[in-house]
Amino acid sequence: MATSQLSFSGDGEHLAYSSFDGILRIYECSTGILKQEYSSSSHLSATTSALSWSRQTKQVSTPKAKKRKKEKRQSDVFQDDLMLIALGTTTGAINLYSFSKGALHTQLTEGHSSKVNDLSWHLTNAEIFSCSDDQHVVHWDLTEGKIKHKWKCDSSGVHSVCHCTQNRLLTAGYVIKLWDLDSRVVLQTFIGHSSPIFQLLPVNLDIPNDSGDGGESCYALSAAQDDRHINVWHCSGSKAEKSSLLSFSVPEEVASMNLSKSDSSQQPHLLAVVTKKGTLLVFEHVFNGKKKKPVLCKTTVKTIAQSPDARDDESSLVPVQACSVHGTRMVMAIGNPMQPQFESLMYDSSMPELTVTVKKPAKSIRKEEFSQVKKPAVSEHVTTMMPEDSQPKMASMNAKKRSRKASVSDLTVEERLNAMSSDIPSDKQQKPMATSMSRLLQQSLNSGDPKMLRDVFHQTDNSVITDTIKSLPLPCIIPMIEHIVRGINGEPEHASRLIKWLTSLLAIHTSYLLSVPEVISKLSWLHQTILNRQKFYPKVLQLKGRLDLIHCQKTQSKDTADSNQTQALLVHQDDSDSDSMMIDGPAAESDDHWDDLSDMDE
Repeated sequence: MATSQLSFSGDGEHLAYSSFDGILRIYECSTGILKQEYSSSSHLSATTSALSWSRQTKQVSTPKAKKRKKEKRQSDVFQDDLMLIALGTTTGAINLYSFSKGALHTQLTEGHSSKVNDLSWHLTNAEIFSCSDDQHVVHWDLTEGKIKHKWKCDSSGVHSVCHCTQNRLLTAGYVIKLWDLDSRVVLQTFIGHSSPIFQLLPVNLDIPNDSGDGGESCYALSAAQDDRHINVWHCSGSKAEKSSLLSFSVPEEVASMNLSKSDSSQQPHLLAVVTKKGTLLVFEHVFNGKKKKPVLCKTTVKTIAQSPDARDDESSLVPVQACSVHGTRMVMAIGNPMQPQFESLMYDSSMPELTVTVKKPAKSIRKEEFSQVKKPAVSEHVTTMMPEDSQPKMASMNAKKRSRKASVSDLTVEERLNAMSSDIPSDKQQKPMATSMSRLLQQSLNSGDPKMLRDVFHQTDNSVITDTIKSLPLPCIIPMIEHIVRGINGEPEHASRLIKWLTSLLAIHTSYLLSVPEVISKLSWLHQTILNRQKFYPKVLQLKGRLDLIHCQKTQSKDTADSNQTQALLVHQDDSDSDSMMIDGPAAESDDHWDDLSDMDE
């Protein structure tokens, strides 16, 4: 998916904006007027994914050649002030648009097979570097319009590229690599970010070094997605430092950054950082070596809409889209990129907070026509191809009759009974998808709905919990920790489920949690609560053991009493028969004895 791109020109006089539909718009910062608008024939299928203005270099006078009737070489064209804008597309092609001509200058193809992520112009030559998701970096020669070198840089996609010195190149994915352009060998690998690095910014200093690079740039800045630190690296010299020299601490997530140029190494640089919430942060620092403590913000700039009922709250804030720094002057693009407002202000280190009042942005975007707007001419013989989904489908004359939808009467009795049955077999039950659980968790954290959060945390499957937390965005981690800390003091059964989620969260996002200072206060309270409960845990175990012993003794005594009651004192067994009665033993002898007595009486 293409993302919108914003970039100021080198002098800060113009702003280039490429929207989601792939149309390039160039505004004049002093008046806010739309100067040019350009859209290629394939702007719907190949939208812009990277945008970069060419460097403004001084023209070098060359000796005049003999007068010959020859065509002007392409190398001579690049010596003119074309003011080129490089547009990387999602299909891998690179379009070079000339602002001075108001037309497409050339197109570079067959370099990448996937989306172009970043572009970097050569410091002195008519060359450009591009990186892509196809794991390759391409070194283009613009005088010939061909590939000069192409090599694989990483096992995953390359997100950023930067030409820092004459013979040094920086590429970044999750790690930063310093390359030698002559041999294309990795000189050093820098590790300091846990997420993809989206921007590399060189620091131009006139400091001599032993590498023969001329000392034009010896430092570079890096910013990563969902990260609140901007690291500084030493990228020139015979031995580059593997670890970062210092870092700038940003209270919010970084969206873009811009650095002022300095005439001497002792003069401080101004770093303008635009956050995702639309706040402008200004840092001041002299790049002269390593520093342990992070550099803090000097000035915070906020923009507020001018309205009678406007208050200094979040509802009246207008976001800053981009900023360009030139010495102590800063140019900001504010509001909607389709109709941006431009403000220029001077940096003052004595003011820690600065509020800029702007006009209230219009709710509807009106299209205005200007006489200076240049649009490409379209020939009558050109057939414009558009995506299939954007055009309505015409009804075909030979279309077959639509088949009738199956009704309930078409089902058999067995199929009807199975459809009416609400019992789902255990072998057909499926685990919830991690993506759906992650989206549900994001929605519940943003809305703060306790019922939705309880339904999510009711899941106890370890694999589902792990996959959900892995796909969870970093901005949702802090709210999730806050809810878990509040919920642990609730019901014991619910707290046991929350412990599983917290354990998996700490194991997966440990590096990010260590970079956020506010997590320490939240987790320290939970740690203290667990320690207090552990103090009483041995006593509770002793009490439980005694209760179990008493219960066991009581159960044994009850079983013994029941067995004594069921045992009989005397058991009589009757073996007589109803049809014939047999008398033997002493009873028989007594009967015979009575018979004898009767005979004697006679």
